[in-house]
Amino acid sequence: MTQDYDGIGSVDDLHQVAREETGYENFGSDSYLEGLRVLLESFQNEADLTPHGKVIARKMIIGALAGRLTSEAGFAKYPEHVDVPIERPIFVVGLTRTGSTALHRLLGADPAHQGAEMWLAETPQPRPERDKWSENADYVRSDTFYRARQRNEADLMKVHFMGAEEVEECWRLLQQTMLSTAFETVAYVPSYTRWLAKQDWTETYARHKKNLQLIGLHDQDRRWVLKSPSHVFAIDEIMSVYPDALFVRTFRDPLTSMASTFSLAEQGGHDMSKAFDRPAIGRTQLDLWARGNANFNSARSRYNPDQFIDVDYKDFISDAVGTVEKIYAQFDLPFTDDARAAVEASHQASLAEHRRPSHRYSLEEFGVSAADVEAKFATTP
Repeated sequence: MTQDYDGIGSVDDLHQVAREETGYENFGSDSYLEGLRVLLESFQNEADLTPHGKVIARKMIIGALAGRLTSEAGFAKYPEHVDVPIERPIFVVGLTRTGSTALHRLLGADPAHQGAEMWLAETPQPRPERDKWSENADYVRSDTFYRARQRNEADLMKVHFMGAEEVEECWRLLQQTMLSTAFETVAYVPSYTRWLAKQDWTETYARHKKNLQLIGLHDQDRRWVLKSPSHVFAIDEIMSVYPDALFVRTFRDPLTSMASTFSLAEQGGHDMSKAFDRPAIGRTQLDLWARGNANFNSARSRYNPDQFIDVDYKDFISDAVGTVEKIYAQFDLPFTDDARAAVEASHQASLAEHRRPSHRYSLEEFGVSAADVEAKFATTP
């Protein structure tokens, strides 16, 4: 009999539910199991999960396992995915709350580009034609879920708008291997954090690429635009899998971005972890992202500087479309009339009231001083 993790469930139970939800059986390589067990033990022994938190943790893990099953089924059904080229993908790698989401979506608006829409990141499969999405059960399920969240969590949606059809962060693809900073941004899981900091992400990004090849099977002529704050921890691994990758690094005064990050972590955590109180959020998130920032700056020095561009948050806010045009120029990409029109339309849509950030935050609320932040980021901008 396997261990039951305090309301989250046993490893066997979690796998069985994922099988039942998807109808698939094959999880592929078992290399993800170590991370799963470390995470479950950290949830049980350190997070002090609320009853609601146990439900969320269980859903997160089942979702990752279900995504893994769905991918494996797709890999088997469409073996030709291995021949899909992925050339010069763009990775938006700014830390949290630096404008990276908005910029990612503008870059993804270009008809010549593609990103991982939320529903496809959750249930990877060859992207159907847009007018067929409403006939796809996976899309309908995701759309129903996120429309409910848009109604019930309006404040969070103003901080980070989510929808089934939105181009979204690709951490859900990384999560299939149980390597993901997403878990440590919603709960206090220090053992998992220490374990994750020591991991090599090469296998994770190799699987990430296979998923992109699967999702983009019918869109092979479109460039991938990808985004996740956690990419800063794996620049070497990304370059080993995507040697011609292009990196857009957004940055902002860390005194502001960290305060906003703490606020987002508090809202995104949904009070699931009693141990993830404000002081813990301030301490853990400052350590996490300062470490990621330092790792990125160290790693980029080993590669061709022409593959990198820095975007100041202030410049982006003052001229979003102009910033996109500068990125295209840096990477020698054609900023066509169609691209410009799509980017401008996307930018105008992003200014809608229901997407306009309105939350307030401060470092001091989370037990962090300006001096603490400045010390952590002293050696890197």
